Amino acid sequence: MRANDLVAENFYSASDNLLLDAVSFNSYRVRSAGQTLGLHMGPSRSHATILALLNGPGQQQQHAAAERAVGVVNVTLMQASDSISAVASCKPGTPFAMITNMAVTPAMRRRGIAHQLMQAAIRTSVLQLDYSPAFALLLAYKYYEPAVRLYEQWGFEATPWEDPLWMQDAEKGKMGRQRRIMMVKQLSGPALAASPWQHKD
Repeated sequence: MRANDLVAENFYSASDNLLLDAVSFNSYRVRSAGQTLGLHMGPSRSHATILALLNGPGQQQQHAAAERAVGVVNVTLMQASDSISAVASCKPGTPFAMITNMAVTPAMRRRGIAHQLMQAAIRTSVLQLDYSPAFALLLAYKYYEPAVRLYEQWGFEATPWEDPLWMQDAEKGKMGRQRRIMMVKQLSGPALAASPWQHKD
């Protein structure tokens, strides 16, 4: 539940109604937990949730109860649809790693935790899940420049993908939904070799 709480705290959009927020936030947590549980209970090893844990002052590593979650990321193995293959320059059905719900608690940001989470997600998808993906993919808000620049530093490149949800709202004259972009990083041996994370059989 620690991973789910982090996701909810970082991705739930609050309103001005405190009572409605309390109900909606818990509903969001339950829905998100159900989706994640469904991925983990599948017959194959196609999904992983990775936590960044921080030990309390003076606590030893083995005392799990003293640890608190300060970051989370999900990685899921998927196969490229026609629309994804068109912008990712691959054949339909090509395996890829979908990176979602990466979050770091505000007090622990700018300490390299997000970078370590991304490295762990990519290394896990290549070395520990059912099959090795050809590329990693994530969605980012187009105008949230700090995140986009960070992903670019990690080797992700924006594609010409058009956000279907944003397009649907635009066609109906609706405003307010943030436009997303799809970013792709090709996975290769040198990129993995540069990772500080060690794989253990």
